[in-house]
Amino acid sequence: MKKLFLVGALSLCGAVNAQTQKGGWMLSGKTELSFNSAKTKLEIQGNNYGETKTTTVSITPAASYFVIDNLAVGLGLSYTSQKIEDSKSNTFAILPQATYFFPVSGEVKPFVEAGIGFATNTTTMLDEDVKFNGLAYGFGAGVAYFVNQSVAFNLGVNYSAANLKYKENSDIKNNTNNIGVGVGVSVFLK
Repeated sequence: MKKLFLVGALSLCGAVNAQTQKGGWMLSGKTELSFNSAKTKLEIQGNNYGETKTTTVSITPAASYFVIDNLAVGLGLSYTSQKIEDSKSNTFAILPQATYFFPVSGEVKPFVEAGIGFATNTTTMLDEDVKFNGLAYGFGAGVAYFVNQSVAFNLGVNYSAANLKYKENSDIKNNTNNIGVGVGVSVFLK
């Protein structure tokens, strides 16, 4: 009985490792949702500015191919919507990316990821749309919990940034830096 249990446990570890082997595909998606509220004591020419509320939603699907064991390269898309009181901002990015899973046995695998690409942003303020575009990049780290041979839940911390310029006047810039915690799911296909 003990030998049978040991063989089964070793087989399971091998099956979990098979998800990140060369030749496989990974389809993933993660989402972030954050709410911020801050009170400021800002006064400009006698006008007081009080509480600011920010809501941010981000959705990031990706498809990657394992070029070698544990290293997947692919293409990620990112959509972020942000509302700050009377203004709103929508950003879309396309990012070639790489994800590396550390070769550990078991159901939990740590990973690191990075990507760089192009982003476009439309910001609406005072009923006027302002369009920006330029470079976007990001990197992160986390853990993937493999519930079976085909599905893993991901939890990670990531940093993303965009250096965008106004289409009409490149002297006007929209630079953003974000740190976030994301949850997601990945599907592994062989």
